[in-house]
Amino acid sequence: RLQIISSSATTLLQLISDLLDAQKLELGQLRIKKERNNIKNSIEKTIVDMQPLAISGEVSLTYNVPKDTYAFYDDDRIRQVLTNLIKNSLKAVLPKTGKVEISIDEKPTEVIILVKDNGRGIPANAINDVFKKFYQVDTSSTREKGGSGLGLSICKGIVDAHGGKIWVQSEESKRTTFSFTIPKTEENRTPI
Repeated sequence: RLQIISSSATTLLQLISDLLDAQKLELGQLRIKKERNNIKNSIEKTIVDMQPLAISGEVSLTYNVPKDTYAFYDDDRIRQVLTNLIKNSLKAVLPKTGKVEISIDEKPTEVIILVKDNGRGIPANAINDVFKKFYQVDTSSTREKGGSGLGLSICKGIVDAHGGKIWVQSEESKRTTFSFTIPKTEENRTPI
């Protein structure tokens, strides 16, 4: 019973946190402290935090970031985006055969971060709606595995606040790749 109470409290705390972040984003009050950070370090820290969840789900969670790459962003908030995207991918893949990989593509003025999985994919008719608040692609599996429909909306708000873009490419029953950009320097960011 204590485990159930603890799990429920954690779920409720996450929901409240998501609701607060969504409201702050809507009001333009979410604090973003942009500094020059190493994306490789941010990804490594996030992977370490998420590894226990991947192991318990029997899913391979890896990253491919061969060198230090710097960009201008809020480390905590970009790690929040990565955590949300990785959690979604871990929910979408099957145990034992599931794979989630994080990689980057460095461009002259920005860095693209990719979160790829070999999960169930997203139907083509849902692609345009996944970043809307409270939208859930498959409510039956989401209820089974948890989720409020706020995570991707929050990810979009955080990425937008950094002057970046976020998008998804998916092939149903095969793979999904969420990608987002962050500027490499303060000058390259879009005004908020």
